Amino acid sequence: MRFARAVGAFLLLTLAAAGRPAPPRFAPFARWLAAVKSGDAAAIAAFYSTAPPPQFIVSTGVFLDTAREADFWAEWKKAGLTRLGIAMISDRAVSPSLRQLGFEAGIHATGRRGPFSFYLFVQQDWMRQSGGWRIVGGGRSDLMRLKQPLSLAARIYSKSADASAQIAAALRTARREHKRVLLDFGGNWCYDCHVLDLAFRRSDLAPLLRANYVLVNVDVGEFNYNLAIVNRYHLSIMQGVPMLAVLDSAGRVLASSSDGAFQAARALGPQALIAFLTQWKPRH
Repeated sequence: MRFARAVGAFLLLTLAAAGRPAPPRFAPFARWLAAVKSGDAAAIAAFYSTAPPPQFIVSTGVFLDTAREADFWAEWKKAGLTRLGIAMISDRAVSPSLRQLGFEAGIHATGRRGPFSFYLFVQQDWMRQSGGWRIVGGGRSDLMRLKQPLSLAARIYSKSADASAQIAAALRTARREHKRVLLDFGGNWCYDCHVLDLAFRRSDLAPLLRANYVLVNVDVGEFNYNLAIVNRYHLSIMQGVPMLAVLDSAGRVLASSSDGAFQAARALGPQALIAFLTQWKPRH
């Protein structure tokens, strides 16, 4: 558990320090990235220090096996890697001989069952040695099926908005366009709410949402705002947010995730959201 907390702490620190993601500027990292894209485990392993041996932190613990880390990255080529997207979050020179990088890696591949994507956060500590720069440690998060936010700066929910008026307008639009209303209850402080917001922009989700729903984001603050709306529809946010509710054009609740089904959006795959939106879309 302490190792999982250590990785989680790294992610929170990375997000807190994140500005606008930037392309890699550190030449040794660019060469490491090229080796990963080639799928050459030996070439990848050559970027890691032998003295001292690197330490890698993952959610299950700490390991010192460079070959294991190199194989993790090399295997994606065999799995059908088509694109490896890098969003550099932090690049810090701790000293002239030590550099720390933090980035999100988006792994996109096509396998026997079709295209798939994974995302993870990575930290690398690079040290200048006699043979050049080498990786002496770092960590990576578990693989995630949905893209994760690089910061919590986006204003998804607005306290100044009149949510009741927005819902009334959405219901009028839903009646006119033969759609459902999708209420998204959450707060800008909520990491998983930002995950869900990014998911709604995916190329396989956005058209489904746009064609069948009118989306209204309802700010619940620290579970102390717009509660009259929550109660009006006999919903609950006690299991956490984001919480989704589907209304028909008459304002009746057809379905909700009051059971907390989407509360841990970071752990979901896109299929769960696609299935939910497909199940409750209007039948024309």
